[in-house]
Amino acid sequence: MNTINLDRHPVNNGNLLGAIRDIMTPAYEDNEDGDSDDPLVLLGSLQTRAQALLDELTAYRALLKTQNKQQSVEMRIFRRGVESEVKSVAKITQRFRPSERGVLAKSAGEDDTESPQLHALRSSNLPFYEAVWVVAKSRHGITALGKRVYWDSCDSCKTNTALDGIGADRLMAAPNKVKKKSVLVDIVAENGLEWIKVSTMTEKRLLFEMAKEGWEAYGDYSESGESDNSEDTPSRQAGKLELVRVAEDLREASKRVRIRFRRPHVHFVLPNIREGVIPDVDELIADLRATGATVESGMPLQPSTVAGGPSVFDQMMPAIATVSLTGTMNIDCTILLALISDISHFHRDRLSAARDAESGTYHTAILRQIESEESDPLLPTEIYPLLVDRKLECTSHAAQRMREIVQCMGTTSERKRADIILGEGAYSDQSEPVLRQALREVSIHALPEAIRVPIRVVEFDMAELIPVHSLDNQHAHPRGHMFPSSIASRVASTLRLSPINASVFLYGWVKNIVTLTSNRAIATGMLKTINDLLDQDEQEVPGGSWEGDNFIGPQMFICETARSLVGKAKGKAEE
Repeated sequence: MNTINLDRHPVNNGNLLGAIRDIMTPAYEDNEDGDSDDPLVLLGSLQTRAQALLDELTAYRALLKTQNKQQSVEMRIFRRGVESEVKSVAKITQRFRPSERGVLAKSAGEDDTESPQLHALRSSNLPFYEAVWVVAKSRHGITALGKRVYWDSCDSCKTNTALDGIGADRLMAAPNKVKKKSVLVDIVAENGLEWIKVSTMTEKRLLFEMAKEGWEAYGDYSESGESDNSEDTPSRQAGKLELVRVAEDLREASKRVRIRFRRPHVHFVLPNIREGVIPDVDELIADLRATGATVESGMPLQPSTVAGGPSVFDQMMPAIATVSLTGTMNIDCTILLALISDISHFHRDRLSAARDAESGTYHTAILRQIESEESDPLLPTEIYPLLVDRKLECTSHAAQRMREIVQCMGTTSERKRADIILGEGAYSDQSEPVLRQALREVSIHALPEAIRVPIRVVEFDMAELIPVHSLDNQHAHPRGHMFPSSIASRVASTLRLSPINASVFLYGWVKNIVTLTSNRAIATGMLKTINDLLDQDEQEVPGGSWEGDNFIGPQMFICETARSLVGKAKGKAEE
């Protein structure tokens, strides 16, 4: 990174001050509001804009609530900041009694004095919040507006946790007793993979900051041809500009976080700073990029250019699925059971008739599933849409476990559906149309024509592909990538995966296809364990094989709702 050594530069700010005079154009002055010369007009503008921003934010929160995603987007810091600005403007308005407005207008024309109210107006943080909001509306998958990220201040401390929706808030929002450093991320987008920092600093203010630090020219040291690879001395650390310090903090914080096995990418938005105009400014932008961040500059943001509305808010919504569905889907036993359960296919009254049991005689968990099904049917709303136009597979372990459960406690209709979806028994060698029609006859729900049955049962020998004591780092992946067999083996060992869970989840991983499951405990446990192992390997071999996008991890779609077989009624024998 380019840094400046105070001892190597005399304090001569003539070049910078000349540059400051050169960029004193209205579009890039400290106050971007064209009405700033008239305090009353400025006050009215701030009132209107602050309320408009708050209204859009309120509408956005309402949409989050209707989609039950209000807990998926952290915006407390941002919301409180906007509300504070609205209250601040309101207080100033109350102080501007008609008799005082002439005094206010007079003070605005005096260069040597400024009323507290006028100073408060010109110092408003509203332009910053507007800029953050405009940038947020241009992004996808927003998970936070204003998120403080903590990490251990000790250089040797490394992350031992991950952010895949599991424990994310705990890591990013709550420091523990260990001494921590923190940095504020203005926008977390792309479902966690992009960290955006917005700065409304102007070129004039930036050059004044450089001059204040005592540089003759910001880039002189880096261009001197002298090399200094030693660590920064205290004087050089103190000389770094605030934006560079923030960029370095964001880089360090991002090293402690993984989203779907990858580090978040840091992106700076500098709307009031142009690149290619002033060499010193260009050096600052180069320093930001040297941290690994990308920089977007010189595009002034107008709050009115992107109005908030359903279409804009929809793209901002965090994704329910953090994986893209693949052409072939690996079906876990939990989903197989949901596909054949009477709870998924019959009304409550038919469940009682089928089991010859009075209402209330089922296990409490079964009753909860029945009530959930009545309010939100699982198959037509969640599972069927995922299966349309996809090849469906399951491992022999998953199929065998489903058969065992069906034989133990399945109803006649549940046993029939099990044969249908696997193409077994009376439905062996039947065509897709015949199997779909047979399934419709034992269900109240329509079955989409594009759902392909039967589900193909595949044999998968985990021990052959992933030897328990394998020291290999990787095997050739079916799609040309490299399968991390050593990490997969360590995951299976660490979690002590049962044969069925190892079969199901490792098969999907090996084939690089999505595994559809309701087993949240195993899925989330695998994600956390994999990230922990990646961190351990990264410490041992920095920049190793699994850095960046090179690592191919398992793709798992977790269905939050599970279904059991309806089971035997308490105290009743099966017919």
